[in-house]
Amino acid sequence: MQYEIDYIPVGTGSKGGDAIAFRYGDFSDITKQFVVVIDGGTKDSGKALVAHIKEHYGTSHVDLVVASHLHTDHISGLTEVLENMTVGKMAVHCPWDYTQAIKKMTKTSLPHDTIQTKLEKSLTSLSDLIEMAESKRIPIVQPFQGEKLLNELYVLGPSREYYHELLANFGITPEVKEEHRIEQVGSFVKEAINWIAEAFHIETLSDDHPDTDSENNSSMVLLLVLGDKRFLFTGDAGKGALNKVVEYTESLQYSLSGLDFLDVPHHGSKRNLGPTILNKLAPKLAFISCPPEGDPKHP
Repeated sequence: MQYEIDYIPVGTGSKGGDAIAFRYGDFSDITKQFVVVIDGGTKDSGKALVAHIKEHYGTSHVDLVVASHLHTDHISGLTEVLENMTVGKMAVHCPWDYTQAIKKMTKTSLPHDTIQTKLEKSLTSLSDLIEMAESKRIPIVQPFQGEKLLNELYVLGPSREYYHELLANFGITPEVKEEHRIEQVGSFVKEAINWIAEAFHIETLSDDHPDTDSENNSSMVLLLVLGDKRFLFTGDAGKGALNKVVEYTESLQYSLSGLDFLDVPHHGSKRNLGPTILNKLAPKLAFISCPPEGDPKHP
């Protein structure tokens, strides 16, 4: 089976993003190839994504569009894909569809419809994307751990329960109850030690760095399996989310060790990967999507 994975450049200044396209199958016949887009970066990178697929893949059809999570540096460009190509289906999580879980885990007394409206208005890029998909009658799925998006593409995270927990800890949701609060790992003392280590150019990737935020940890983590080749796409998932992915696969007696390809999460941020997770995955090849000059945090 043939395959091709392409990362479109996103940003040239201090801010980057993700815009990924891949195809697999029989490239001699476009009816026998599958085309997938994971995130679209900015509007400009979305346009470049469309042009790349049309020119190099020889098609105007995308079988699957994935919005890994709600941040605009990942989803803004997807409107260009939906506007200028035919799309088989879109995978995306809609936070406002889970108001029942939000009410149970937060201190709010607001009614469901008020919470829903507030979330939709706070997440305009996401709601606009979903509205566009609905207007074009593109089927929308909200997949969770253990489901398949295509025969070769598996969802490893988040689970529905973990997503609900993360959602209750989003910055835009009401105050979370203490029993559902997700604390960042690490401490002031550990951070001070890490700062000293960095000053002396000692290894800066550490399990002790605080985890990324709940919005990033809500990213879909996808495993593409083509024959004996395995490719892991992570969005902005952090250590909390990736640890749960590893725990899930191990519970199935399936090891992710020796991945052929790792999409490094969150543009290489130290808050998303640590030595323990990297040792579990042990990828043969990894790719970081970040601007050439880059934000000092990425990578």
